[in-house]
Amino acid sequence: MQEFSFFDFSILGFGGLFCIVWAAGLSLQLPNQIKWVAVSFIGISGIRLIWEAYTLSNAVFYFPEIYPLPIPFLYFVGPSILLYYETLSGNIQWNLKYKHLVPIAISFLPLLYWFYISSDQRFHLILSILYGHWESPNSIFTFWVLGPKISILVYALFIGTRKSGEGALAISLLPEKVRVFSITLLIYILLMILTDIIGYVTGIRYLYRISAWSHTFAVIFVYLYSKLNPYSMLEISGAIKSARYTRSKLNRINHQIALNKLKHLMSNEAYYADEDLRLPSLAEAMKMSPHQLSELINAHFQMSFIHFVNSYRIIMACKMLEEEERSILSIAFAVGFNSKSAFNRVFREFMANSPSEYRKNPSLFEEVKKHLSNKIQIDSVDTNTSESQVID
Repeated sequence: MQEFSFFDFSILGFGGLFCIVWAAGLSLQLPNQIKWVAVSFIGISGIRLIWEAYTLSNAVFYFPEIYPLPIPFLYFVGPSILLYYETLSGNIQWNLKYKHLVPIAISFLPLLYWFYISSDQRFHLILSILYGHWESPNSIFTFWVLGPKISILVYALFIGTRKSGEGALAISLLPEKVRVFSITLLIYILLMILTDIIGYVTGIRYLYRISAWSHTFAVIFVYLYSKLNPYSMLEISGAIKSARYTRSKLNRINHQIALNKLKHLMSNEAYYADEDLRLPSLAEAMKMSPHQLSELINAHFQMSFIHFVNSYRIIMACKMLEEEERSILSIAFAVGFNSKSAFNRVFREFMANSPSEYRKNPSLFEEVKKHLSNKIQIDSVDTNTSESQVID
């Protein structure tokens, strides 16, 4: 029989009870449309921590019969993250599709096997899960235990990296303090889950114990942050709503016509040469919002606004260095830089050498210049298309 660990039981049990009390408090404070999503999310986290306290304190070996009972309910955490995100976006009518519920339904099936086997077999099965013994069919149950953790990882990555880019855009729209908190928390949670998974896969108990302890600390950290910054959730909600609105507006834009207009402004009207050029002023000329223009440039060129503008400036500077005898300072001013030092620094970033070295032998830099030119190349469309057609 394994020795009971009061340390694990105390830390994890406290975290679990903390979550349940927190969830109960939220049920009395939050408006109805987001109340039950937040309460269920935090409440299930509490159940998970209490289950971890029962498991990692070795109480599981004294009462093995109840070990698997909470596991199917932990499968709700992943979908509840997505549901909570959609609720924060203001989409209170959004419902989980059936495909999100299928893993939850399937997760109840192993209980049938559990109730069928003997007490000795249950004891052996728990040992196999906790110490990384992968013999069949016990390995199926290890995957079953890991399922909720993998689900959280998948849903978190899906929200942050899905094709629309909405999650990443929402983070970029947050105030700096809240953005730092959000990114730190996301990285912390991802590392916590990965450590947990590695611990179970390898059978190194110390790893998934650290992960479980980290869960308690994360809960307390988030609670304290929410109390010290009571408007942070409103700011996160506002950023998500803004990102969603921006994406929906961007979807209405005829991308090719907008890109063609952008090429006209940069190449034909030399907007890049304005040393005071900023995202809002170029967006105004494009008849778009700054967020829309930023997303358009990011999606099509995979670069930021300033990188895009500097790409044009360096390409035109290369042309002037090849064809004109004017001074490097004069060329720097002509392409939009306000000092020779700034021009030299950016030129080195793009061409890996100074403007004076480029002027001596431009042919040595032909491949670099061609690569840069291709990165900002836009396939032309009918230039007689009305500007009003930028928006479908």
